[in-house]
Amino acid sequence: MAGQWKLFTGRRFPRPIGIDFAGVVERAGPAVRGFRPGDRVMGMVNPLHRGSMAERLAVPAWSLGRVPPALGLEEASGLPVAGSAAYLSLRHRHRNLNGRRILLTGAGGGVGHLALQLAAQAGAEVTAVCSREKAALCLELGAAWVIDYRQSEPLALRERFELILDCASSIPFAEARRLLAPGGEYIFLDTGGRILPFFRALASQLAPGRKRWTFLATPSGRRLERLAELCERRSLRVVVGNSYPLAQAVEAFREGLRGHATGKIVITMV
Repeated sequence: MAGQWKLFTGRRFPRPIGIDFAGVVERAGPAVRGFRPGDRVMGMVNPLHRGSMAERLAVPAWSLGRVPPALGLEEASGLPVAGSAAYLSLRHRHRNLNGRRILLTGAGGGVGHLALQLAAQAGAEVTAVCSREKAALCLELGAAWVIDYRQSEPLALRERFELILDCASSIPFAEARRLLAPGGEYIFLDTGGRILPFFRALASQLAPGRKRWTFLATPSGRRLERLAELCERRSLRVVVGNSYPLAQAVEAFREGLRGHATGKIVITMV
């Protein structure tokens, strides 16, 4: 939206925005297998090339996942990007999370509340950083400990963590290294739309010591099917904090940019 990626997206503005979506198949191409009109599906587009905020989308079948009966379309539309980011962060380099200590910021937000559930179910001990208003939700979703960032400073913790998952970009890497156990890693997911953090993460891989990572999630129907399976088993819950009609999309993005949303913010095409 800010145009900071125009080197990759092109300089023509305005352009469509939005990444993930959910809806009903209206028509399938002759070569498509596995999907037919009437199927409820979810997916994500490549934001460098197009946007998802539209009444109709044409997307490749391999990028879609089925919406499980346990989810409504609004919930499903909040799963592809946030769920993918949470899933990839925790499965990064095939990490074994059982018994691992994780510090998670933004734990009540869109990516955070999904990462919290996935980490807890994998056997990790999660210290969730959130506001007091979201503490009960984080405990319900599996946090072992909750820190109210308005009352306590996470950087003052004496415990060391194998992974810091910074969904709120609230712990600078230079300071986060003091909280990392030997061999620990720091992953940040809120880049603010900037390109520079990706280059800094790359530079971290070339230097000795603790590592910093970030990444872009790309479309994957297989990954969405895995997330759908977790939702169907009731082991993954998508929290929709607020829903806006398309006519109020500006207000939805303003709420997101304020950074205090609970769960996902959804925009409906009505």
